[in-house]
This record gives sequence, structure tokens and C-alpha cells, in this order.
Amino acid sequence: MNHLVTIIGHARTGSNYLCKLIEESFPDVVSHYELFNKQKCHINLDYKEKLESHYKTDKLHLVAARNPLEFMDTIIKLSDKNIVSHKIFPEHMTLENTKQIINKSRMVFVVKRNFIDVYISKKRAILMSKTHSNPWIDVDTTNFKIDFNRDEFVRQKRDYDEWYRNITDYLITKGKPYNVLYYDEFHTLDIKGQQTFIKEKMEQFINGECLNLNVNSVREVLKKQDNSLDYKTKLNNYSEFMDFICNRGLSLST
Repeated sequence: MNHLVTIIGHARTGSNYLCKLIEESFPDVVSHYELFNKQKCHINLDYKEKLESHYKTDKLHLVAARNPLEFMDTIIKLSDKNIVSHKIFPEHMTLENTKQIINKSRMVFVVKRNFIDVYISKKRAILMSKTHSNPWIDVDTTNFKIDFNRDEFVRQKRDYDEWYRNITDYLITKGKPYNVLYYDEFHTLDIKGQQTFIKEKMEQFINGECLNLNVNSVREVLKKQDNSLDYKTKLNNYSEFMDFICNRGLSLST
């Protein structure tokens, strides 16, 4: 029996890093990425050809969108490893389908980050996509400034909070094993510490037979994109941003 590990996240919460860490660290885990991305199915490359052959198309994102539950079942069935992991963002599918995927999961990682940093990082990546082919990974964003928009921020934060609230409420109601992984806390650990954390959580919640949770040696996963902690290097209208943060009583840390 294969075990499904679902990563529930949001763009710019460190989910790419987590998926890559799992892929490189654990030989008995098939780590996929955004299987249900509407533009492209980000499947583990070792399984891309197998899935395309099974569905007789290279447009796997369309197959996944038509029937996400059947697609997930097929991903699990065609896996030759004991654990299959992947991630879901709110824009990938309806909340009801997300809940059904959760029901299929043996455990869930919920990855979260201070929304202030999510907002800045996501807006940066969208703007940089005009000049970079893939600003979402391995692009130095340090000193790239954006314009803070308070109405945009409030609207997006409301959606962000609602997404995580709905997911957490459902996990608790169903009694589904889950662990919340906070970005800032997780990244205070070195890679070995991060590997140990993930290994312990999976071993705690997955009681399957023949699990091989040996850990590969990994030197580097993905480079940090922004090496500055100073919000003056991130925002054109820094004073307006700080006034808003102070008036709302928001914290710049997790």
C-alpha cells in the first residue's frame, strides 16, 4: 500500500523548498510538486513519461483539472515507492476537492509564513516574470522593490487566512494527522535538522510496512532568493507600509 503525504500551502510559503528537500533526502518517497497547477502539471520527472503514456497525452494539467481525484489515484497507483508527496495551493482546485484529497492522505504538512513576506515575495515574482523566465526559484530578488498597496494586501490576506482556517478546521474535524510547518522556524534549522524534522513526522504518522526512511546526504536544496531582512530594500513606499503595519498592529515576524 502506498501512502499519500499532502502539503497544503500557498505561493511563497517555502513549499518548493520542502518538496525539493523531500525529493533529495528520502529514497523511498516520490516527491511531486504542483500536480494540479492549471498551466502545467509539475510532476516528478521520473514519472512524467509514465503518466503521459497512461493518459496518452502530454497535457497532464488538463487531465488533472477534469478529474483531480481520479488523477491522484492514478499517481498513487503508478508509483513504485511507498510514499507519494505533492502540494496543493488554493487556486489549484475547489475547497471540496482539496478536502477529498486530504481524505486520501495518510498525513498532511501545512506550510505557513508571515503573510507580509508572502505578499511581498509573490508580488515581486509576478513583476519579475516580465523579465525572467522563472522568478519563482533560484533568482536573486534582493533589493527588488515593489509598491505596497494596502487594499490589495487586505484583500489577499483575508483570502489567505480563510484558506488556512478552512483547511485546519477540516483537518481537526476529520482527525487527520497533520503538522504545521512555519517558514521562519523551519529555516533556522540546517539541512540535517530539517531532514530529521520531516523524517520524524513521517515516521510518527505513517505506520506502513517496509518504509525506507533512510536519509540521503544533501548539501544544498534551493538558494535563498532574498538575502535582506530590511524592508526598506523591498518596498518603494516603505513609510506608508510601516504606518499601515503599525496602525493595524501587525507583526513583521511569524
